[in-house]
Amino acid sequence: MSNWQAYRSIIGHIEVEHGALARLPAWIRDAGYVRPLIVADPHTDAAAGQALRAAMDAQGVPYDTFIYPPREADLTAGEASAGALLAAFEPRHDLLVAVGSGTINDICKYVSFKINRPFVAVGTAPSMDGYASAGAAMLLGGNKVTPQTHVPLAIFCDPDILRAAPLPMLAAGLGDMLGKITSLADWRLSHLLTGEAMPPDIAELVETAVRRCTESVAAARRREPEAVRAITEGLILSGLAMSLYGDSRPASGTEHHLSHYWELRFIAEGRAPVLHGLKVGVAALCALRLWKSLPETPPGAGADADIEPLIRARYGMAAEELLKTQNPVVPYNEIAAKWPAIRAIADSLPAPEDVEALLAGLDAPLTPAAIGVGPILLRESIVLARERKKTYTLLQL
Repeated sequence: MSNWQAYRSIIGHIEVEHGALARLPAWIRDAGYVRPLIVADPHTDAAAGQALRAAMDAQGVPYDTFIYPPREADLTAGEASAGALLAAFEPRHDLLVAVGSGTINDICKYVSFKINRPFVAVGTAPSMDGYASAGAAMLLGGNKVTPQTHVPLAIFCDPDILRAAPLPMLAAGLGDMLGKITSLADWRLSHLLTGEAMPPDIAELVETAVRRCTESVAAARRREPEAVRAITEGLILSGLAMSLYGDSRPASGTEHHLSHYWELRFIAEGRAPVLHGLKVGVAALCALRLWKSLPETPPGAGADADIEPLIRARYGMAAEELLKTQNPVVPYNEIAAKWPAIRAIADSLPAPEDVEALLAGLDAPLTPAAIGVGPILLRESIVLARERKKTYTLLQL
């Protein structure tokens, strides 16, 4: 179990324990909040919202509830969902309680920041690492962005609730964590070539989070509570690393850029969404194969083709803003001079087959085709995904 006390300066209370939900009402009362607004969707309400409201009633803690209506398509964190929550908010609500995983957490994080109200995260699945991060992954203005907002006041996760989540959600959490393998490699690459800061303690925190998750895969498939707790703690540690750094850089690189690009194309084409972590797991395998394909000696210098028309065509109304910012460029002679060190990063990475085996342990998809990404979209994403967030990664190299 992690020493959460060490992170109290970031998040005041973190609890990943049996019976955590039953202790939340007392925490709300003791913290001095008078009228929280509990936010859920029909799935997360069934998973934990109903039990939380029963505990609130039993302990005499008043509250209001906002449950997103059932929809044919899955709920998306964007302008419409944020607006719906804002419409339900009343001035007497002094705390938002986000009951859910990725989407609900991002919506509440974003809205609570905009209205200057704190929020508490109640985990329903170990499916992503955003519980403890300050970034809210939102679809705004036609682009997938992660604005910095604020962290929750507290996180409450009950392993008994988390282990009841559908297996794809456990697989998504693992995929999100395995993506840190390539995001750390990208960070090291940028540190080497651009001098980007890479605090060793934060990098070590992410490595610890990855190790905690990968060591628990077999037991997580059996839904053993301690294994699910270990994965959840790893996800929270990853979120804390992002909060300590003040950006998603420690936990997001090529694999997240690819994943977000695929998501944008799915939305543009009206296709059904795929869980974030499942996309990231597949994208991490793609990124690993790109890393492993680097030649022993530096290739010849080349020039980028003019891709501005393609950027405009694919990014739509977000293109104008993206084109205002130049991608980071490292001179070819500097890349060539540091090629042995770049190759050393690639050589330090695990074989894609080893990461595949971990994902297969939770029945996660392993190929782009398995999540609906064909060869044309895959090639296009390798060229264009770097435009979404212009930090130096393998895609820029």
